Amino acid sequence: MGTYKWLKVVDVMTRNPLSITPSETVGQADELMSENRIRQLPVVNDRALVGIITDRDLRSFLSNSLLSSPEERERALGTEVNDVMTTRPLTLAPDDELQDAVELLLEEKIGGVPVVDESEHLI
Repeated sequence: MGTYKWLKVVDVMTRNPLSITPSETVGQADELMSENRIRQLPVVNDRALVGIITDRDLRSFLSNSLLSSPEERERALGTEVNDVMTTRPLTLAPDDELQDAVELLLEEKIGGVPVVDESEHLI
């Protein structure tokens, strides 16, 4: 890992990441993640990061409605992201060391972390 000591988060982060708003639905989040083959979606309100929703969150939430009636599944898919997302997610700054970011991912057993500026805006 020492080989990458000079790298910063900004050197490898996804620029202009896809995101979703708190009022969009679980169905919309699921579709966006499936279409783009991604596992996490930052949740933003006017560029400010307010949460994150992951494929794990969706699977857990929807698993209860998989065995239910089609009406209950439709209701679940219509639930707002705000009701399912993780609030106050871990974040990184663009000038954080890449090595520290990788250690965070491994320690927390997560696949991604939103990168925010000083104003908590998703970048």
